[in-house]
Amino acid sequence: MGNYPKSINAFSLNDWFDSKKEDPVLIDVREQSELEIACFSKEFLHVPISKVTSEYVEEIFACLLEREIVVACHAGIRSYNFCQWCLDSNIVREIWNLEEGIDGWSRYIDPSIPRY
Repeated sequence: MGNYPKSINAFSLNDWFDSKKEDPVLIDVREQSELEIACFSKEFLHVPISKVTSEYVEEIFACLLEREIVVACHAGIRSYNFCQWCLDSNIVREIWNLEEGIDGWSRYIDPSIPRY
């Protein structure tokens, strides 16, 4: 049986940010043009999926040792695929995918973020 990304919804991620636990690292894999439309109000790393290579991602993740990682995109599909690729490539052992992406975050948590 393979290793799969863990799912997290907007409510649970918001609770995590509000908790006393260390914040996860939020990685947004959308393209720059999408960030110009809608951007997370939380701190995040931008890793556009079109620029992803094993070396690039390994270099970024090497700086995130022992940190929990949550990946987001527009609706949760590209981020899920990115998470699965990271697991399959043995870059990480555990990674979270934000269900419904920034669209869900906008609908449920921060309506000031434009929907597209």
